[in-house]
Amino acid sequence: MRYLKATLTLVTLLSGALSSQADDGAYKEFKSWQVSCSQTRSCSMRQFLSDNPLSGFELQRSGKPEAPVVLVVSPSDNALIEGEGVAEVTISVDGSEPLVMTGSTVSAEPGTYAFTLNGDFIGDGLIDSLKNGTTATVTMKRGEKTAKADLPLAGAAASLLFIDEYQDRIGHVDAMSAKGDKAPNPPLPVTDLMSIAELPEGIRSHFAEGGDCAETDPAMFNGNALSHAIDENTTIYVTPCGMSGAYNMPYAAYADAYGMIFPLAFPTMVDGAPSATPQAFNLAYDWETKSFSSFFKGRGIGDCGTYSQWRIAEGAMGPQLVLTEETYRDCPEQFSETDEIDPGSWPKTWPVK
Repeated sequence: MRYLKATLTLVTLLSGALSSQADDGAYKEFKSWQVSCSQTRSCSMRQFLSDNPLSGFELQRSGKPEAPVVLVVSPSDNALIEGEGVAEVTISVDGSEPLVMTGSTVSAEPGTYAFTLNGDFIGDGLIDSLKNGTTATVTMKRGEKTAKADLPLAGAAASLLFIDEYQDRIGHVDAMSAKGDKAPNPPLPVTDLMSIAELPEGIRSHFAEGGDCAETDPAMFNGNALSHAIDENTTIYVTPCGMSGAYNMPYAAYADAYGMIFPLAFPTMVDGAPSATPQAFNLAYDWETKSFSSFFKGRGIGDCGTYSQWRIAEGAMGPQLVLTEETYRDCPEQFSETDEIDPGSWPKTWPVK
């Protein structure tokens, strides 16, 4: 496993290591566009704008077969979101006939400060226009308030192609950019979990008042939780669990085996002896190898802390985690910018020599 493989998007944002995703093919930049993908093949391309009535524009698409495209537009003036009346968003590319979205196709969830747009953006030609255009003009209206802004499209074509490639849609009928005549691929055994409500009841109880994950911000699920159906009888769940710090985000993992749900303990070494913990920090899960990795940062720059790897093994009562490697480095008093940060080269606490 490559060290600290970025599979859950927000982990890298919290750790300040977003650019490290590039090595894993999950993050790229094309002109002003930032493209990121999770291991479930959910992808987004976004652009942030300054000194503009439009502060952000994002295109989202899950990795599921024939998944719809969702657009998220963020006005700089939050009053536009919080206002009363029917919301309307129009998008015109290079002066073409605008696509008008209103009613049920436009939603504004409380606290998001953005309009979410739903529609057949591939079928109605908007994606092709974004791919081939130069400038998109976005107009947002609600009640008496209106905001209009231009969105540069340089790099959009490359971003769309990257998403098609990452989602393995090139040459398939459900591609955004590189269409073909091949049928959509079958769904992956991994699925993003966008809310606590999508968890089985046996896991949701951990997020109720008094539970070990009760302090989890529900918004942290977006991009940070998934389920993996290992087989028809066993599913693994990976979720945020608890309050995040400045650069360490806690996670929990659960197994549903033959209808029995239980947390997975993370083996670790404490003072040279085996131990276990119910949580791991900045956790990444590689469903293809059924393995986890975690990097608990001793401080924000990541030059110290504990790095751990585990694999799933079949125990007497179902899946359990086996510690395969653990390294540790105490935080030095001085940090040199020329020092290479490589947790894999730190002193091993497991396996013991």
